[in-house]
Amino acid sequence: MQRRARVVGLEKRTGAVGNRDQNVPGATEATMARQGRRWLVGAAAGLCAALLATACAPQEATSSGSKADIDPEVTAALKKEGLVRFHDGQYMENSLQAYLMKEIVTELGGEAETIQSGPAEAAAAMCKADDLVSMDWWRWQFEDGWQKYVVKEKCIVDAGTSDYKGEEGWYVPTYVIKGDAKRGIKPACPELPDWKALNKCRDVFKTSRTTPKGQYMTGAESWAPAYGDQDRIDNLKLNYEMVFAGSEAALFAELSKAYERGEPWLGLMWRPNYLTQKYDLTRVEFPPYSDKCWKTTHACQWPETVIYRTASAGLESKHPTVWKILQNYELDDKQLSAMQSLVVNDGMSIEDAAKNWVKENREVWTAWI
Repeated sequence: MQRRARVVGLEKRTGAVGNRDQNVPGATEATMARQGRRWLVGAAAGLCAALLATACAPQEATSSGSKADIDPEVTAALKKEGLVRFHDGQYMENSLQAYLMKEIVTELGGEAETIQSGPAEAAAAMCKADDLVSMDWWRWQFEDGWQKYVVKEKCIVDAGTSDYKGEEGWYVPTYVIKGDAKRGIKPACPELPDWKALNKCRDVFKTSRTTPKGQYMTGAESWAPAYGDQDRIDNLKLNYEMVFAGSEAALFAELSKAYERGEPWLGLMWRPNYLTQKYDLTRVEFPPYSDKCWKTTHACQWPETVIYRTASAGLESKHPTVWKILQNYELDDKQLSAMQSLVVNDGMSIEDAAKNWVKENREVWTAWI
């Protein structure tokens, strides 16, 4: 459910990585215009109506592996509690955890499914339901929704926080700053990560497409309003042009290509993320974040954020076994990255990667029960 917001056309999930254009629940038009990146959203009117009735098209629950070591009382409790649903916002770290929890519940003998939608639709459905969970809520990008549903209406509850913090911004390979003797790479812009070095290093990051300006790469064009990058460029007087890779997958591919070649690269990236685990990247240090700056000039750093798990307010009473698992749930960014690697490097689907992790890490998730 979180992070990046804006109504765009509903896109089909295609495997390794998903888009991140989504809608912020409770946001004003101005807020929604600013938010856009990794959230894949639906065509709001029809999808929202359908979601409120059915919480989007579910994926059939499946089960794998032996249940011989599972406490039969847990299985009996889950069967009695009935169907529980996990929101799949259709970006990788969110989707993996939705399918991970679905697999765990079904492995334990319960009934679970995932639903796919944007955050506005999911939040509205979660508020009206008693069986819906989101494993990944970036509160700072979703504060209006938090205030509406968690604080004011109290129909959504905080179900715990992730073991890792969210971080976003402009990143460069660390070898751009420090070099890499083993690869024969010399420092190209040693004054980074101070943002003031960007104009001095314009030629390091310029491309045939942007000459004489440096290039800053982001993903889809619909992401841009989320982070005010053009405002940041203009208000900090950066001699750079923003270039759109076209999608999350394309952005990943451009960074990977540059990194493997040892070339300079400057672009949008975030943590948790498979590539920020795989590669040594450093975030550019912009002026400190402030609410005023973010709402006006964007001439500052992104805020860091705690990533929440959220659930329908009735989940704890209707699904106490699942609620307990959520309270004990612990997945660090390295474990999440291991699943992401199965998708990116091994070509697994999101669902198969989650199933594989459950199979190979039984001692981890059974400790959550």
